[in-house]
Amino acid sequence: MVEVTKIGNKTLVMDGKILSLFRKGSLLRQMYYGGYEDFDGANGGVWKKYINIPITTIPSEYAQYLIKIDDTNVSVYNADGVLKAQASIASEFWDLVRSDGLDIRPFDHLFNQLFFFVKEFDYTNKFVEIWVKLPKNSQELNIAYGNQNATKSSYENPEQVFEFYDDFSSDPVEKGWSLDTGWSWDSVNKYLHFDRSEDVGYNAISPYDISDGVVVYKLRYTGTGIGANDYLLLNLRKTSNDAYIVGLGKEANFGEGFHIGARNDGSWRGWLKQVAYDYNLNQWYEVKVSIYDVPANIKGYINDTLIVSWKDTIAQDSVGDLGIHGRDCKGDIDYIFVAKFADPASFATPRIIEF
Repeated sequence: MVEVTKIGNKTLVMDGKILSLFRKGSLLRQMYYGGYEDFDGANGGVWKKYINIPITTIPSEYAQYLIKIDDTNVSVYNADGVLKAQASIASEFWDLVRSDGLDIRPFDHLFNQLFFFVKEFDYTNKFVEIWVKLPKNSQELNIAYGNQNATKSSYENPEQVFEFYDDFSSDPVEKGWSLDTGWSWDSVNKYLHFDRSEDVGYNAISPYDISDGVVVYKLRYTGTGIGANDYLLLNLRKTSNDAYIVGLGKEANFGEGFHIGARNDGSWRGWLKQVAYDYNLNQWYEVKVSIYDVPANIKGYINDTLIVSWKDTIAQDSVGDLGIHGRDCKGDIDYIFVAKFADPASFATPRIIEF
C-alpha cells in the first residue's frame, strides 16, 4: 500500500517500511522502518542504526575524511588531522556493531554507498578508524552498523579511497616501483624491506607523482649500520635532483629525530629542520607528513603527535616522485598511502539515527 501526503512543496510517500521525501520529483531523503537491507553484503540481515553527520558546507570537490570512534566519542577529522566535529555518542555504536566490524557501511544523503577503509578496528578496547572518500555535493556523511549477518563490503577498498595506497601485499616492482640496491620485497611478511650497511642513500621510488598531499607510512628499524647516519625517510617531489627528504632518522651531528632536508637545483641545501625524537629498534612508528603550497609548508607527525611544523622559502618542483630513502640500516615499511590535501566540507554535530 502506498500513501502520499503533500507538505508545502514537498511530497511524503510511504510504501511499506520505506518513507521517502521528494521535492519537485527529486528524492531528498529516505527512512527505513525496521532496518535497512539494501547495502551490499547484507547476507539476509538488516542495518539497525547509523551515525548521521550532517554537512553544513557542501563540498565542491571530493576529499578524504577520517572518522575515529573510541569508547566515548565519534570524531571527524580532515586528512591533515584537524578536528571537524565530535559528539559523545559512541556507546550506541559499540552496543550494536559486529565484533569484527564487517557491518560498517558509509553512505551519503541519498543512500549511495561510499568507498571506505577501516584502518584499525579494536572491538575489545573500543577503537576504530574509518577513512571515507566523500564525493563532491554530499549533504551528509553517514555510517551504518548493526547488521550481525553482514559480510565484507566491496566498497571497503583503500585503493579507491586514497590518491595512492600500497600495503605491499604483492610485489611492488610489478606495480611500478623502482627499487635501488638494498631494497626488496619481503613476500612472507608483506613488507617493503631495506638492508644496506653503507653510508650511502638508496631509493625505492613509487609509481605515484606527488604535489600537495598528506603522506602516511608505517616503518620500523630492525638494525643500524656502520656509519653515523641512518634513515628511512620519505622522498617528496623528487624531480631530477630536487627533493624534500622528510621523516625519522639519525644524523651524525644531531642524533635521532625527525628530519626535514632538501635539494634544490641539484645541490644539497642541508637539514632545514631537525627535532629530537628517540625511537627504538623493532618498534613500529606511523609517520605522517603534510606538504602543501609552493614554497612548501611541511608538518610532520609521529603516531598522530605533531613533531615539527616548518615553511620553506625556496620553491621546489611542484610535482615529482614519491619514494622512500634508505641509508645504512635495516628496516621495514608496512604500508604507505597519500590523502588529498583538501578540506571542502564543514560538519554539524554527529548523532545516532534508527533506520
